[in-house]
Amino acid sequence: MTPPRRLSGPDPEYTLQALEHEVEGTMLVRCVLTVEGTVHDCSVLRSLPFMDRAVIEALERRRYSPALENGKPVEVSYVFTVKLRL
Repeated sequence: MTPPRRLSGPDPEYTLQALEHEVEGTMLVRCVLTVEGTVHDCSVLRSLPFMDRAVIEALERRRYSPALENGKPVEVSYVFTVKLRL
């Protein structure tokens, strides 16, 4: 399988609370990536304080190249690694 590549969309925006607490680290978020390259049905596997909703919203606004299996686009459950640094 060829993994998806990010084509467009925002990076997560820090929440006020996350900024105040200087939150940094890595989140893991599992989402469904469609053959059209859209992201939905996300769930957080590894969280950071005050950032779950902001990260999910950013992922769901992004567009990706679809995952390919035998050269054909397929819908997949994909784990995104999101690194947050101030």
